[in-house]
Amino acid sequence: MRRRIAIGLAAICGASAVALGGAWNGGDATARTLGREDLAQLVEQFSAGSSRAVVHRLEAAVSESPDDARSLALLGLGYQQLARETADATWLSRAEEALARSTRLDRGDPVAASALAQVAVTQHRFRQAVPLARRALRLDPESSVARGALGDALVAVGRNRDGFRVYDGLAAMGPSVGAYARIATARQLLGRPGAALDAMELAIEAGSAIPEQEAWALTRYGALLVAANRLDDADQAYRRALRLSPGYVHAHAGLARVDAARGHFDAASSRLERVVDRLPAPEYAILLGDVLVRADRPRAAERAYALVTVLERVLAANGVRTELSTALFDLDRGNRLNEALTRARVAYRAAPGISAADAVAWGLYREGSCAEAREWSERALALGTKDGLFLFHRGMIERCLGGAAGGRGWFERAVEANPTFSLRWAPVAERLAR
Repeated sequence: MRRRIAIGLAAICGASAVALGGAWNGGDATARTLGREDLAQLVEQFSAGSSRAVVHRLEAAVSESPDDARSLALLGLGYQQLARETADATWLSRAEEALARSTRLDRGDPVAASALAQVAVTQHRFRQAVPLARRALRLDPESSVARGALGDALVAVGRNRDGFRVYDGLAAMGPSVGAYARIATARQLLGRPGAALDAMELAIEAGSAIPEQEAWALTRYGALLVAANRLDDADQAYRRALRLSPGYVHAHAGLARVDAARGHFDAASSRLERVVDRLPAPEYAILLGDVLVRADRPRAAERAYALVTVLERVLAANGVRTELSTALFDLDRGNRLNEALTRARVAYRAAPGISAADAVAWGLYREGSCAEAREWSERALALGTKDGLFLFHRGMIERCLGGAAGGRGWFERAVEANPTFSLRWAPVAERLAR
């Protein structure tokens, strides 16, 4: 089984890692350095109670012993878990600070080093993440967290072949949510949605000791089901996540996506307003704005879009690179096109992956440089992705170059791949495909 999975990973393209769910392997436990027992206890605490309460206890330990590397590393891991659960970027900056202090006190702790690499990936600082992850692997070649972070970073900066080899090594270490989620993402990007769902089912079966992370796997599975237009199955996946982790906000956002895909825009907006109130993430504020537009509530949509700009600034202030997301947001809405295209190019230079290539292509099209836009779109589609938005962008570029007939086939492919790929653009693709 491991061999078959490793072969499948030869074409992977990155996914979000699970910070505490991997097989953390520390060095020998000492008074200052993290060991396996420390990590097992931390996972048990997160699985048994409130994450904030766990973090408060860790903060108290650091307050009592501010120069204890072990306590600082545990606190950094705790902050990472809160960042996962809340999408609040301030926890990431706190995690980075605690972990950096820990590694200065004990440069031989592989867990703190691995966690620092993972923070850099989460902040989209991929070029910085590569040396951090390599250093962590030198300290502990068996660290699944460091290996996953290294693979994600390499793929993000366009070193796909190197990243694929790292993922092969991760898969060979054994089944885990993180490994199978990466396989699922890769297969989706490579235009194999059925195989992606198979891999995500394995991720769910692999499970985690932390309910939030199992709920995350089910939510990711639901997103793939929505992309495959299997809305009833997606609804069930999100509800399973909520039974496992009641109130899990990402699952509620997923149910709103299902409502929107079914054309139930009032229900979707009501649910999303509660989601954004609890977890004001840019992704959900954008989705809320798009749903409100479809619900014919333009003023409310503008308020949601205005919130996006504020939230992106908060992310940037906490070390998260936002050039790609802000560029796409402005390009879609025709805002400051020259500036947005510049940001897309900056994003590509920082992380020359297919999403950034597609953003540059879209920016060039929006600016009227359609021939150059086609070249960038070819880069974005080079892996064979069937992402509906990428295909739609290519259709608009071909329509610009060759008239209505030039883009029609691409619009057909976009709608066939996912008829609800974008609340804003899917209806346009459907109309232009006729």
